[in-house]
Amino acid sequence: METAEMLQLRIRAATDKDMLLGIFFDAALNTLTRLLGEAEVAAIRAEVFGKRSVVSFFRYPAADILQLVEQGVKRSKPGSRSYHQVAMELGRSAAGTFVDSQSGKMMSFLAGDKPHRLLASAPAAYKAVTTFGERSYERVSENSARMHFRADLLGPSWQQGVVEQALGSMSQIRPRVRVEVKNASGTDFTAHVEW
Repeated sequence: METAEMLQLRIRAATDKDMLLGIFFDAALNTLTRLLGEAEVAAIRAEVFGKRSVVSFFRYPAADILQLVEQGVKRSKPGSRSYHQVAMELGRSAAGTFVDSQSGKMMSFLAGDKPHRLLASAPAAYKAVTTFGERSYERVSENSARMHFRADLLGPSWQQGVVEQALGSMSQIRPRVRVEVKNASGTDFTAHVEW
């Protein structure tokens, strides 16, 4: 689903106003360290951030996290990881880190283990941690829903990982997520979720 071309289009589309909390950068760097090793991630960190440090609750450019996805693929052994796989893995780690945070624990407390309540609260959670994109929730049936993403720079594979991990962690279910991409850059898409 995710391609190099889609990722490049989103990197170019990102502006200085498109920001994301540092907690997700920490999660991405930790995951890349697990996948690639400390030496590779030190090189990636220097390339993407220069001398800047990452603080969990500061905001950083969305383009930087997209460059982490790109570097995660480029620095993997040839053919070992696709853009889709790396983006999904980083999305999963972002969701896992969020679930473990105070905000995630509060969201889990309020939603309980009900998948629909969790998905219905997701658009507000996204607004709290990003400055870009629009998300909405649509209940389809007792065991299915749709999440609509518009102008989402993180892209379909990242968000598929987020949805799968969040529902698995918070609702204790194994969701099936099928993503329908609506444009060339992958900023507009619908996640069809069933459980």
